[in-house]
Amino acid sequence: MKSIIKFLILFLLPTYHFAQNSNWQVSGKIIDKSKKNVQFANVYINNTSIGTTTDQNGDFSLRIPARFSKIDLVISFVGYETLKKTILKSDKKLQNLVFTLQTGIELKEVKVVAKHDNEWRKKWKVFNRGLLGESEFFKDCKILNPEVIVLTYDKKKKVVATAREPLIIQNDAFGLKIRFQMDKFESDGEKTYFSGLKYFEKMTPGSPQEQRIWEKHKKKSYRDSFRNFLVALKDNKVEENGFAIFKVLLPKEMYFGKTTVNQEVKDGTLKPCEAEEICMFDRETEEFVFYSEYPLMIFVTNRFNPIKLFTDYPYYYSIVNLVNFHATFGENGWLTKPNGILIQGYWGHEGFANMLPDDYLPEDFIKRDSTQNDIRAIASYSIGKKTDNEETQMDTPATIASKGFKSDSIATKEIIAQGVVYSSEPVGKIQEEKKEFAIVSNDITVKISENDQNLSVFDLLRRIPGLMVTNVQGQYQIHFRSTNTNLDGGGGSLTPALVYDGTFFDDESTVMNILNNLNVRDIKSLGAVKYGNSAAFGARGANGTIVIVTNK
Repeated sequence: MKSIIKFLILFLLPTYHFAQNSNWQVSGKIIDKSKKNVQFANVYINNTSIGTTTDQNGDFSLRIPARFSKIDLVISFVGYETLKKTILKSDKKLQNLVFTLQTGIELKEVKVVAKHDNEWRKKWKVFNRGLLGESEFFKDCKILNPEVIVLTYDKKKKVVATAREPLIIQNDAFGLKIRFQMDKFESDGEKTYFSGLKYFEKMTPGSPQEQRIWEKHKKKSYRDSFRNFLVALKDNKVEENGFAIFKVLLPKEMYFGKTTVNQEVKDGTLKPCEAEEICMFDRETEEFVFYSEYPLMIFVTNRFNPIKLFTDYPYYYSIVNLVNFHATFGENGWLTKPNGILIQGYWGHEGFANMLPDDYLPEDFIKRDSTQNDIRAIASYSIGKKTDNEETQMDTPATIASKGFKSDSIATKEIIAQGVVYSSEPVGKIQEEKKEFAIVSNDITVKISENDQNLSVFDLLRRIPGLMVTNVQGQYQIHFRSTNTNLDGGGGSLTPALVYDGTFFDDESTVMNILNNLNVRDIKSLGAVKYGNSAAFGARGANGTIVIVTNK
């Protein structure tokens, strides 16, 4: 009998897999309240690059990838209120729908200001930094229509932004233009919250090489992102995707000298955490629940941090605080109900500069589809149904709530809206860190002005006389035209050494890693030691030494 059951399962699985992985289609008509067809209306799936416009008859059709079981269909047109409808995947490939747009509020006359004052520039700096984020791709991202933005202060001196029409954000690192219909933006310069509808339009590359660079940047951004962490979490493949999780049993804001994760675990401040402890699948809503009563310290093990706090985990890390103890997300890693998440550290710097559409997935990554999710949920979690051999059950969102997990409420003053708050405040600061070579004076000093903040570090380095800065297929290389021949350069590398906030680095990969991840706005001073003062570093400074002091 068991053999027959196994045969039936093996026989039926391919059919099930095919059904689950077939694309589906949504089509329909857009009309106004007088039943007239609305031509050229924008129709797109929120957070994706899937979109179109209505034809002369007001008709549209969108093809949806099989892995999307639920979509938010957005319809917008000038002069009408934006319409958003949630549509569930149907057994039918074609859904014929009719949407009626309501007349919107008439736009007020806009006054054009010829010159912005210093107060506006301060607000713009907070807004631009908060919206685009502080990733390495910040310099490649810009707002094309800043004139539609209105900036004010609230009672707590937070910058509040509104927009008269959707923002157009161009990301030249990814080859994307993002149409962002902003619902809300608030930032105090450290903690930032924003929400709204997003449509990603793919740009046309100028050459195959530019296309390869775009794909390389997108893959890098996705690999290290909070979104990919959630995908890896629900697939129970956290380690394979370059993440390590620890529960923070005793939060610390200050560490007296460097420490190790192993020591913190022994001291009871950190505890190793597996995916099954903080993630489950809700079969009723077909969503994943991310939950923890403790803050989580999550290391991105693909990202080496040269200024490391934990010597046995020399990686960038984030602190994720689930203020109301749980959040929900879909199989593609997009949060469906953030429920008040505070993110600090590495992911606290995320923004539009490293944002990718929901339908993006690198080709060489492990393929993840809804079939795998369903089978894993049935086999591993069995939520909502008790099996014959099971005595205890995983908690559902309902039982979580009954145990004190809150939803639709704000628990702390840090959260300014139900959503994700990105905080660029440093976590795990080191006190009384030893500084080396602090008394050596620069041979060359680069002047940095406020107008330089949108440049890259390598743009500033080009101002150092004799320093060659080249870019080969997106990878920077630096070296002085001539090195100190009285000293042994060591290893054949021509890359200069680096003194970063008083700490000396002469390993080429470490030096370039620091420079690639440094923002100009964080630099207090920049210079170089190339001549007589190089003797202070001995053979390690034979190729010259870059000296950087930050504002932190």
